[in-house]
Amino acid sequence: MNRYIEHLKSFLAEQAPTFRFNDATSIMDMLCYYYCSANPVDNAVIRCQFKALNDLVRPMTVAESDTLFNMVSELCLSYERQAFLDGLQAGMHLFLELENPIP
Repeated sequence: MNRYIEHLKSFLAEQAPTFRFNDATSIMDMLCYYYCSANPVDNAVIRCQFKALNDLVRPMTVAESDTLFNMVSELCLSYERQAFLDGLQAGMHLFLELENPIP
């Protein structure tokens, strides 16, 4: 069986995965994308903060408010992605600890 595992490892090392969307650079990126798409984060606090932000940008030009909104949205997406990836890694470490408890 080890021979087959080694062949599989060699094959996977030589083959670059195709993720089907541009932003993914890893399987974890792909998992994050699909998880966040299926489970969007939206709650009263977020809606309230965006309303407050919208009130602040009202006197700005459309270009200025669009720039600010895009920056804030990118920050939110970056935090969401990082939190997902950190949670996934913590879950993997927890699984390993549960499988092999430290004496």
